[in-house]
Amino acid sequence: MKNKESSMQAVLMKQAHDLQERIKEISCLYGISKLVEKPDISLEQIYQGVVNLIPSSWQYPEITCSQLTTKNKKISTKNFTDTLWKQSAEMIVYGRKTGTITVCYLKEMPKSHEGPFLKEERSLLNAIAERLGRTTEQKQAEKSLLKREKRLKKQNVLLEEKNIALRELMNQLLSEKKNMENRVLKNVDQLLLPLLMKLKNKGSQLDQSYIMLLEKNIRAITSSFGNEISRQMYKMTPREIEICNTIKAGMSSKETAELLNISYRSVETYRNYIRKKLGIVNQKVNLATYLKAL
Repeated sequence: MKNKESSMQAVLMKQAHDLQERIKEISCLYGISKLVEKPDISLEQIYQGVVNLIPSSWQYPEITCSQLTTKNKKISTKNFTDTLWKQSAEMIVYGRKTGTITVCYLKEMPKSHEGPFLKEERSLLNAIAERLGRTTEQKQAEKSLLKREKRLKKQNVLLEEKNIALRELMNQLLSEKKNMENRVLKNVDQLLLPLLMKLKNKGSQLDQSYIMLLEKNIRAITSSFGNEISRQMYKMTPREIEICNTIKAGMSSKETAELLNISYRSVETYRNYIRKKLGIVNQKVNLATYLKAL
């Protein structure tokens, strides 16, 4: 009877011990989750926190130490010593090994599943290494996203500055264009037109026709007709543009022929060419009126 009771007591003690070990494992994983969720915590702080959590989750916490080794540094518990009694797990980040977690006992203990370590401790160490790998990926992604956001904000600021500078330049160009237009108008009104008025009072009737046409052309400088009639879409020849000017000035084909010293028939032919290029062939549109509207 006593043997049976002793046996039952041993079973209960083992179950209690196993339960206590499982509670420690759960506490470790929970502690890691709470650590990772802390706002503004750095990756290095997470590493140190996890290393400090590990010893209390192993079977003999008082003689347990741990270390995380990465490419750039080693993060350890204060009592870490590399001994013969150890187990390790690799930390994988984006499919590549980036670190190793090592757990050591400071003295020899009874053998179990893996040296002195329990089977459950191997599983827990693997789970910790996997969690750290995923956390590292997440933190690196957040850091990369933050850098891109900062770079984007900087680019937006630069773009806005460029837009402001461009608007200022455009305003300056518009102002200069307006000033230039005013200077051209002023020079035409104060310099060219008075000279033409003086020339009108001299010379033959043919000279008067040239002067009149010249006056109208000078005035056209300040209107859109000169640009419109010579646009690429119309493809006017210099002679056709010359005849357009006489038509717009109200001169008849006969007067144009005399002015340009060409035949009346040539003028009529040019008028047909001009109508064709303007797209008003066989239309009841007065050519002079059409040209004045350009």
